[in-house]
Amino acid sequence: MSATIQCPYCNAPRITGGFDNYSPFYVNCPECSRRYIVEPVRNGVVVYRDGEAPCCSDPDCRATEMAGSGQE
Repeated sequence: MSATIQCPYCNAPRITGGFDNYSPFYVNCPECSRRYIVEPVRNGVVVYRDGEAPCCSDPDCRATEMAGSGQE
């Protein structure tokens, strides 16, 4: 599955693709150099500004929470 996403900071378009699973991941915008989060969902993708995603959608927070619970 591929999708065209827009940077939530500067609205620069970017094509992403090849999602192997539904795990969220970080993207560095080539236009404004800011990092944001892309989360593949059933009907496309959800884009969050860095620091504004819920814990389950933030790759760093998600890894910390899953490691602490023993559910890696």
